[in-house]
Amino acid sequence: MIVDVPKYILIFFRVLAILWLLPVFSMRSLSVLFKISLALLMSFLITGAVSYPAEVAADGLAMLLAIFREVLIGLSISFAIRLLFAVIQATGEIVGFQTGFGFARMVDPVSSGQSSILEEFLYMLAIMIFFAIDAHHIVLRGIYASFKELPLGTATMTSGLLNYFVAASGRIFGLGLKFGAPLIVALFLIELALGLLSRMIPSMNIFVEGLPVKIFVSLTVLSLALSFMAPALADLFKGIEPEFIRVLRLLR
Repeated sequence: MIVDVPKYILIFFRVLAILWLLPVFSMRSLSVLFKISLALLMSFLITGAVSYPAEVAADGLAMLLAIFREVLIGLSISFAIRLLFAVIQATGEIVGFQTGFGFARMVDPVSSGQSSILEEFLYMLAIMIFFAIDAHHIVLRGIYASFKELPLGTATMTSGLLNYFVAASGRIFGLGLKFGAPLIVALFLIELALGLLSRMIPSMNIFVEGLPVKIFVSLTVLSLALSFMAPALADLFKGIEPEFIRVLRLLR
């Protein structure tokens, strides 16, 4: 099969940009060579089913602008998916701060930043559920569908896309509070009880005595809450396809 090199290059940059920000593929433990090789293979497999304006390849400046546009399209699509995982990270951050797990922080292999133990646990749980429900298949279908909905060289960056990301980012903390509601309510009651104890026994060191109690209660409530948190996470990831479609329509 003869490969149209300019078309292949444009497809490659869009696919690579999508993979670069995906929560699993953005982990630093995955080498850059692996990401590039996977993007090259995926681009080769779908290049025969994709069309593009041939006049783009005839102009070097137009080709550079087209590559830049494809990168922006890929980053926009992958950022929409990454926002779903940001909900889990927001839940872990909120609850981790209340339980005291925020004092013991570890290096996040995804961002190479500092994250609490509880945040890391919820993030790993989300990744396992992501693969368990075959959400990665939805992402692969979405990558292929993006070339059907948005042929090469036809997408435009609109203000509607920016408004969508602003609104979606604002929903992160709301959904994070929703997922962490059982822990937040339980810890609030513990804080209230410790506050009453501090009034009755002023000599009691509430911070030292209350920290083990909060950790014990948070782990107990979390173990009980996982029975409905896991299905809720699965429903959240099943919403990847509608988010894909929404972003693609905003890029038209």
